[in-house]
Amino acid sequence: MIIAEIPYKSPSIADDQTKRALHELIARTLDAMSTPGSDASSYFSNPDIAVAGSGMDEFVFGPEEVRGLAELVSSWAMRWEPKMVVCWRRGDIAWAQIRIGVRKVENGAEVVVNYVATGVFALEQDAWSWLYWGGGEPQMQARV
Repeated sequence: MIIAEIPYKSPSIADDQTKRALHELIARTLDAMSTPGSDASSYFSNPDIAVAGSGMDEFVFGPEEVRGLAELVSSWAMRWEPKMVVCWRRGDIAWAQIRIGVRKVENGAEVVVNYVATGVFALEQDAWSWLYWGGGEPQMQARV
């Protein structure tokens, strides 16, 4: 379930139609990232796509480079579950803060890893596409 309403107010908070479209795109993307062989890379096909993951050197640019990373991540069969999404929009560009719970197995037990992503999206021909994914794993104690 995605929590979408927060008390924060901004003139750029997205309208309901944009929120629904982005929430749907984000949910479909995360579902594909959770499913081996799902062609998760199809969600990152914009020619201007760039991705920064939480690992060292996880910086990829363009659909071809992103394809390899998306296929790798989806092959791990971890469950990416959206928890909270806040969307903003200005014209044909939108962005979102996405809080995710990633379910995976460590040492034989299921754990949930908290993950935060920033998504940037472009509206082209009445459809939103990913322009940027920047993700990281928040730490209990910030180091910087």
